[in-house]
Amino acid sequence: MKIQRLPKPLTTKITRISAHGLVLVALTFCGLYLGLYLDRLTNMAPNFTLLCLVLGVVLGFRGFVQELLAERRGSS
Repeated sequence: MKIQRLPKPLTTKITRISAHGLVLVALTFCGLYLGLYLDRLTNMAPNFTLLCLVLGVVLGFRGFVQELLAERRGSS
Protein backbone atom coordinates (compact mmCIF):
# COMPACT_ATOMS: atom_id res chain seq x y z
CA MET A 1 0.00 0.00 0.00
CA LYS A 2 1.55 3.26 -1.16
CA ILE A 3 1.13 6.39 0.96
CA GLN A 4 0.29 9.52 -1.01
CA ARG A 5 1.77 12.81 0.11
CA LEU A 6 -0.30 15.97 0.37
CA PRO A 7 0.67 18.88 -1.85
CA LYS A 8 3.18 21.26 -0.24
CA PRO A 9 0.87 24.34 -0.20
CA LEU A 10 -1.91 22.37 1.50
CA THR A 11 0.51 20.96 4.08
CA THR A 12 1.77 24.48 4.81
CA LYS A 13 -1.78 25.81 5.28
CA ILE A 14 -2.75 22.98 7.61
CA THR A 15 0.43 23.44 9.65
CA ARG A 16 -0.04 27.20 10.03
CA ILE A 17 -3.69 26.94 11.04
CA SER A 18 -2.92 24.11 13.48
CA ALA A 19 -0.13 26.17 15.03
CA HIS A 20 -2.49 29.08 15.57
CA GLY A 21 -5.02 26.75 17.17
CA LEU A 22 -2.32 25.60 19.55
CA VAL A 23 -1.42 29.22 20.32
CA LEU A 24 -5.09 29.91 21.09
CA VAL A 25 -5.12 27.14 23.67
CA ALA A 26 -1.74 28.16 25.10
CA LEU A 27 -2.79 31.82 25.52
CA THR A 28 -6.01 30.72 27.21
CA PHE A 29 -4.12 28.64 29.76
CA CYS A 30 -1.48 31.34 30.28
CA GLY A 31 -4.23 33.87 30.96
CA LEU A 32 -5.89 31.50 33.39
CA TYR A 33 -2.72 30.75 35.33
CA LEU A 34 -1.62 34.39 35.36
CA GLY A 35 -5.01 35.39 36.72
CA LEU A 36 -4.90 32.71 39.40
CA TYR A 37 -1.40 33.83 40.39
CA LEU A 38 -2.42 37.50 40.61
CA ASP A 39 -5.53 36.60 42.60
CA ARG A 40 -3.39 34.65 45.05
CA LEU A 41 -1.04 37.64 45.45
CA THR A 42 -3.78 40.25 45.90
CA ASN A 43 -6.55 38.17 47.54
CA MET A 44 -9.02 39.55 44.99
CA ALA A 45 -10.38 36.29 43.57
CA PRO A 46 -11.86 35.87 40.92
CA ASN A 47 -11.24 39.34 39.46
CA PHE A 48 -7.83 38.77 37.88
CA THR A 49 -8.68 35.21 36.90
CA LEU A 50 -11.66 36.31 34.84
CA LEU A 51 -9.87 39.33 33.39
CA CYS A 52 -6.74 37.44 32.33
CA LEU A 53 -8.70 34.44 31.07
CA VAL A 54 -10.85 36.64 28.83
CA LEU A 55 -7.77 38.56 27.70
CA GLY A 56 -5.98 35.32 26.79
CA VAL A 57 -8.96 34.03 24.83
CA VAL A 58 -9.39 37.34 22.98
CA LEU A 59 -5.70 37.59 22.06
CA GLY A 60 -5.55 33.98 20.91
CA PHE A 61 -8.75 34.23 18.92
CA ARG A 62 -7.60 37.51 17.36
CA GLY A 63 -4.42 35.88 16.07
CA PHE A 64 -6.36 32.90 14.77
CA VAL A 65 -8.83 35.12 12.89
CA GLN A 66 -6.02 37.24 11.45
CA GLU A 67 -4.33 34.12 10.13
CA LEU A 68 -7.55 32.89 8.55
CA LEU A 69 -8.17 36.27 6.93
CA ALA A 70 -4.60 36.40 5.59
CA GLU A 71 -5.05 32.89 4.23
CA ARG A 72 -8.32 33.86 2.56
CA ARG A 73 -6.73 36.95 0.98
CA GLY A 74 -3.85 34.85 -0.29
CA SER A 75 -6.06 32.22 -1.91
CA SER A 76 -8.40 34.68 -3.69
